[in-house]
Amino acid sequence: MRILLVNPNYRTVYKYVEKEATMIQPPLGLAYIAAVLRENSFDTRILDLAALDLDLEGAKNEISNIKPNIIGITAATNTIGEAYKIAEAVKSKNNVVVVGGPHTSILPEKTLKECKFIDIVVMGEGEYTMLEIASGNSLKNIGGIAYRVKENIFVNKKRAPILDLDKLPFPAWDLLPIDKYWSPGVRKYPFATIVTSRGCPYGCNFCVNYTVHGKKFRARSPENVVAEIDMLVKTYAIRELNILDDNFTLDPERVEAICNELIGRNYDLIWKTGNGIRADRVDRGLLERMKNAGCYLVAFGIESGDAKILKIINKGETLEQIENAIRWSKDVGLVTEGFFMLGNEGENEDTIRATIDFAKRLDLDIAQFQVYIPLPGSSYYEKIKNEGEIFAKSWADFNAFGKPVFRHGELTPELMERMQKIAYREYYFRPRMILKKLREIRSLKQLRAYLKAGLAVLKFT
Repeated sequence: MRILLVNPNYRTVYKYVEKEATMIQPPLGLAYIAAVLRENSFDTRILDLAALDLDLEGAKNEISNIKPNIIGITAATNTIGEAYKIAEAVKSKNNVVVVGGPHTSILPEKTLKECKFIDIVVMGEGEYTMLEIASGNSLKNIGGIAYRVKENIFVNKKRAPILDLDKLPFPAWDLLPIDKYWSPGVRKYPFATIVTSRGCPYGCNFCVNYTVHGKKFRARSPENVVAEIDMLVKTYAIRELNILDDNFTLDPERVEAICNELIGRNYDLIWKTGNGIRADRVDRGLLERMKNAGCYLVAFGIESGDAKILKIINKGETLEQIENAIRWSKDVGLVTEGFFMLGNEGENEDTIRATIDFAKRLDLDIAQFQVYIPLPGSSYYEKIKNEGEIFAKSWADFNAFGKPVFRHGELTPELMERMQKIAYREYYFRPRMILKKLREIRSLKQLRAYLKAGLAVLKFT
């Protein structure tokens, strides 16, 4: 039994950003699945098409050389079309094609109907589901899948989330091309990513992350987290980590325990919370402890600079809490990043203008302004579908780096696109911001990355 796990080349989907300026992140989900399969003696490999920048023909050649019995492909909504192409290119009577990820967790039956070359789709966390598939268990008895038998489609019960994350083996990093991963803001190479918890108990109306990991917060123990960091530093000489948790600081005591362990080890290691943390789950003391443990950047999911909009989207935070968190972060010497979303429910030109002005007032080191993507599975998506219009022509159009694909209330594609360009132009082409970026540069590689990103922003605006 040979199993190949495939990450599609999402760089081909982001049509409105230069390919060279698109960050390349390790597919941790596949690496976790591979680790579980190998732990159970299955010959498992990973093919990261994004890292290798392979097109469909290149992918087909690689897969035909490996001749896997099971091909597992991960896909978000904007890359499900790429998964379809891969499935069609490699499907034969001698293999089983499985597709999982956020999109299939939301639309399992639709996925199978849209692509006849997929045999099974996985809903939710995939580690033990893939293990049962590989072990040859009867499909009707495997929780968390939908599958095809001739012309019939069956959708099984959802699988409960994994409660004890410490029982999972560490991701199979040796199956990934570590030297290929990069991001514009990375200061030290080689760098890696890590997930220390899963699940989000909050109810933001735009989010679909719960469809894979659920709403119950589950955290790895500090000892388990630091053991993985030990492995990354000692085995792969990792010098920078990006923590990708949705809620890394939800349990401040756990974060403090992790920080204490890292301080005691005194590694040549820096790290950041690049996926965003909540402003209401930090205080100055915690941020200072994180800084002492090697953290150099904290990102916050801010979303809006208008108090009314924050309530409408059910964010559960106030502008004052956001301002406090940013001020504390700056006080202790951390780089600050904020994620803003344009096109939230209830928005108009005035509320978007308020968000741009709020971002400039916060004077973050990095600000990202993305137009809302109405992803299936979010409550806002349903509202737009019922009250407005979604006019995406393909799943690839549901793209953070693409053009707006909906209208609702006072929101039009023209307004959102215009305001997004204004946001980036006003924020980044201030003299103080240009000087700040130049002072951040620590290496020639980072300089090249910043130039790529800067040219991409200039071209976009």
